[in-house]
Amino acid sequence: MLTLNYCIYDCFAEVPFQGHAAAIVDVPKKLDHELATKVAVELCQTVTCFVWKEKGQVWVETLTKDGSIWPISHGLLGVAKHYAVEQEILYTSGGSFEVQTKKDTVVVSVPKLCLEITEMPERLNQAFDIMPVSVREMGKTCVVELRTVEELANLEADFNRIARLDYDRIVLTAEDDTIPYDYAYRYFSPKHNINENNGSLYVQTFLPLFWSERLKKEHFSFLQLSERKSVGEATISGDFVQVAAPVKKIFEGALKVL
Repeated sequence: MLTLNYCIYDCFAEVPFQGHAAAIVDVPKKLDHELATKVAVELCQTVTCFVWKEKGQVWVETLTKDGSIWPISHGLLGVAKHYAVEQEILYTSGGSFEVQTKKDTVVVSVPKLCLEITEMPERLNQAFDIMPVSVREMGKTCVVELRTVEELANLEADFNRIARLDYDRIVLTAEDDTIPYDYAYRYFSPKHNINENNGSLYVQTFLPLFWSERLKKEHFSFLQLSERKSVGEATISGDFVQVAAPVKKIFEGALKVL
């Protein structure tokens, strides 16, 4: 029998049961991928982070519900809060991430990524029924700027049509003039079994750069208009974006793997 301690953290959450939940599981060493996938499936969170120490370093492997590995996810915020150290480096298969913990707020430095201007695909327009201000892309990610936050909040998505698009991720965003926010967004990824994401760290690798061009600034407060409201701040610093977000511990316990 294998006993594993675990916790559930809500990331980007000002209060419990907001933001995006992640499971953090302490393991003595890197688990066999098959076993780790089974644990992730049973916990049924968007991401499950398996954390262990190796030669004094903190290692993280983040699995989705289908066993895919995500090097960058909101789970890194939960891991940082779990260890509650003032400053630490988290190591993953996709590189290392500097994290800082200050009471209920966690700061993670992620590499900044740039988007390229493109045209609005007709099938994407059909999936959302929108008239964009601009459209940009990066690989399998598409970012669409809308005119108002109201349009962003009220749109209805056709998830079946979104799932048939060439893109894996669709991000819709708009400037937000509601204090204290600078921009708002919604994030859809049905191909990853997430119709609408509840709070994304990955999106902050490129959205701050997009809005830096528009707003001529490098520090932002953002709002993700998912069913579970998510908030945070982003600061462009050199080759990185420093993402600061509130994180709440919700549950803790022990898993007995029979």
